[in-house]
Amino acid sequence: MDSMMNPTAHSLVSWVGLMDEDGAPPDPVNDLRGLKAQLGILQAAPISKQMKIYSETTATYMPALAAIFRQTPEVLGCISVLLNAISSSPYFVRFLRSPGGAGIAALQAKRVANAVNEIPSMSVDDAAEICQFLSTLLLLQGVQDVAEEDKTILLKHLPIWERIFSGRLAAKTANRCLAQLTDDPAMREMTRAVKTMLESKLEQCGGPGCTRRISEDGSKSALMHCSRCKTAVYCGAAHQKAAWAEHKRICFAPAF
Repeated sequence: MDSMMNPTAHSLVSWVGLMDEDGAPPDPVNDLRGLKAQLGILQAAPISKQMKIYSETTATYMPALAAIFRQTPEVLGCISVLLNAISSSPYFVRFLRSPGGAGIAALQAKRVANAVNEIPSMSVDDAAEICQFLSTLLLLQGVQDVAEEDKTILLKHLPIWERIFSGRLAAKTANRCLAQLTDDPAMREMTRAVKTMLESKLEQCGGPGCTRRISEDGSKSALMHCSRCKTAVYCGAAHQKAAWAEHKRICFAPAF
């Protein structure tokens, strides 16, 4: 019970089969309940604790989690729920830019397209989880790799889900997916703002109050990376030192 009430990076990944020390066979239903319970406990904790655990989970286990995700055909399960929870971590954003993260958005789009007949009968929370995760992936990786047949299916069904789940989070997340797939001009500014926020830890100096960013052409010459996490960037040693008290809580050597 104590371990259940005190989520850690180790305990979170154990629900998807990593760090499984007792050799027990997977139990998808109860494992998903356990993972959601721990994530719920974590969501009630201070943001600083959430980000520490999410950052450690992503930095340490993301290559292994991505491998499990690629091998798991279900549109909703422990692995997609966990990845959705940690998707706000800068390590997650960085991983999606790496070769190991290639094609994850397109793969999830295909799984959602294959499940279009199941989603309307799901709970509102499950439908929201699916669409929210897809929306984040499309935001970070773009839609260019999504298969045309999958895009066609999603463009047909996302408006239907908006109506079915009207007024609920599932409708809002379905709308975000639709906006990204169509590059809706009305949503473009908001989408760009959210993307900038998610990518800011990788592209903007982490010094207090500093707004200096990596240049538009992607040049990093004006900013330097933290030598340990290789994720946070700074415009100089003074700003890196000033940010250390806060950054050290989420600074982990990544496994990728």
